Amino acid sequence: MPPARPTPALSTEFAGYAHALTDAVCLHVPGPAWMTVGDPAEGPDLAGHYRRALARGVPEAEDDRRYGFGLGAACVSWALIRLERFALLDARPPGDRSRPQLVATLEAAAHTARSHRALPHLTAWLQRIAALLRGRWPDADQDFTDPVRFPAYQARHAPSM
Repeated sequence: MPPARPTPALSTEFAGYAHALTDAVCLHVPGPAWMTVGDPAEGPDLAGHYRRALARGVPEAEDDRRYGFGLGAACVSWALIRLERFALLDARPPGDRSRPQLVATLEAAAHTARSHRALPHLTAWLQRIAALLRGRWPDADQDFTDPVRFPAYQARHAPSM
């Protein structure tokens, strides 16, 4: 019997090079596992902490215009990647939580880009698509800003036992 291989302390399965602002997207736009993100006005400013830490190594992160455009572009990019799942989600039955999650993602990306005055035409397009999906999927027409119904970073699915 061969000796057991030690388990690595750090998994590098998804390791790679990416733009620093792609890491910040999860602070502004829902990921696959949750419906909403934290509002900096309501709690700890995770996005501000991230930006300040980034600026220590990348001074350009202190420039509001450059940072805002890059962050807006990263959030819009993530929303477009998630929108690629439209046909799959459209085939799912009403009540599937992936549908409102996609609407929340599109709206959050549009909100982030708009708040940084970045990509106004793409931002408007994302808002129009989200509105169309709200009409197409009545179960996705919800108020994602309600912190009681949609607490920040709450798992979208109940953990399986």
